Amino acid sequence: MTFGWINWGVVAIVVVGTTFLGHLLKGKASGVEGFFLGGRNLPWWAVSASIMASQISAVTVIAVPGAIFAAGGNLLFLQGTLLGFIVAKVLMSWLFVKAYYERQIYSPYEFIGNRLGAEAAHLSRGLFLGGAVLGHGVRLLTVALMLGVVVDIPIGHSILIIGIFAVVWTLMGGITTVIWTDFILFCIIVAGAAVSVLVILGKLPIGFAEAVRELDDAAKLRLIDLSTDPAKTWTVWTGLICFAIFELAQNSVDQVITQRMMCCRDYKEARKAVLGSLGIVLFTLLLAAVGLGVWIFYQHHPPDAAATAFLAEQPSRAFPYFIMHELPVGVSGLLIAGIFAAGISTLDSALAALSETTVNGIYLKWIRPAASERECLRMSRISVVGWGLVLCLLAYLAGHLVRNEGLLNLAYKVPVLTYGPLLMIAIHALVRRGSFPAILAGTITSVAAALTFIILIRRNSLQMDEFWIYPLSCLIFVLSAVIAGRFRKPKLQNP
Repeated sequence: MTFGWINWGVVAIVVVGTTFLGHLLKGKASGVEGFFLGGRNLPWWAVSASIMASQISAVTVIAVPGAIFAAGGNLLFLQGTLLGFIVAKVLMSWLFVKAYYERQIYSPYEFIGNRLGAEAAHLSRGLFLGGAVLGHGVRLLTVALMLGVVVDIPIGHSILIIGIFAVVWTLMGGITTVIWTDFILFCIIVAGAAVSVLVILGKLPIGFAEAVRELDDAAKLRLIDLSTDPAKTWTVWTGLICFAIFELAQNSVDQVITQRMMCCRDYKEARKAVLGSLGIVLFTLLLAAVGLGVWIFYQHHPPDAAATAFLAEQPSRAFPYFIMHELPVGVSGLLIAGIFAAGISTLDSALAALSETTVNGIYLKWIRPAASERECLRMSRISVVGWGLVLCLLAYLAGHLVRNEGLLNLAYKVPVLTYGPLLMIAIHALVRRGSFPAILAGTITSVAAALTFIILIRRNSLQMDEFWIYPLSCLIFVLSAVIAGRFRKPKLQNP
């Protein structure tokens, strides 16, 4: 089944319309603060939606239903979302938000610098840049591969389309345009998922109660696993411990997320934005409903033998296949537009964060410390374009080098190396304790330990899920920092 001109028209209307609305809503905030923080005057509910949109990738929209559709798939992954997200966002809102608003800062790395010194700030920026460039470059490739299969266009074209719109939206009005376009696109994604559920319910030949019974009989509704086996990916304990640490790090020290939170008027509004982003839990439940619906739909409307074999081998394609073959023309275009939207949202979020880190962390610190506001704004725009080219090129090259699509999941293992030490540096800054030699020792040993764990797990020498690397790397950081620096209070020139 071809995508068709009607569906392409819907995609064009959504993307062009969002661009126009983003231009209208960009506001009048000027200068570097306006470009990176929207003049610190954006409504908390828009910021909250933008946080959710930046955390939802196109891969998430497709992978969640696919994980449930797969043989043996169930709802166990929700333990991480329901437990980890809630614990982490509550901790973030009460531990870090007010502290970040004590000074007019642009990033958590400035906060770290104010409390632990410039060297610690440079180290944390380096960790962020390394993880963000590799992670978002390969995420872009993953989105392009999935969209290329759905709409049958070359991977290079998919990368270019996503990259151009992400750069244009970021350049139009900086973070303000990014936040408002994220808000619009998040609404589109939610609407598309909801429409999919309604279409499935309308086409099922059985009632809702019977459908639930069939899902339960197939063990698709399994939700809780209290196992203490560290080799299992999804248990209550990985949700409460591992996923909570991952999410706390993402919210507190990943500039892609924290930059949005700092766009609010004050810490009380920012706290509302962080807690409001718990709505991502509801959206994940909606995606889970899509996955359950697609599975039950094909139990009663099985595709032909070739398609059945294809979906059994590639369950991640189940939702895209359903979009193309079962949704009405136009509605399928809306869903694909939503997937494009998720890809663009993820990329423009990264571009805004990378640009801020480049200007405030590199340009003003090392290249032109006395640069004027106008020079900084010009460099901000140049860095957006530059990072857009870098990420698109990285995605394109990876597409030629990595033939096994399963290896693309390595992009989502990048935080395993960086989030542990980043979170520990931020916590040291929060309590104002830790000399730079101790922090450096903790960073080196935790990253080295994480790499060692990954190698041992991949070689089956260690029976442990990689999620457990998050708490272990944090623990190793603390032990190394204590041994190296005896947890001394840093000496700052300007405390």
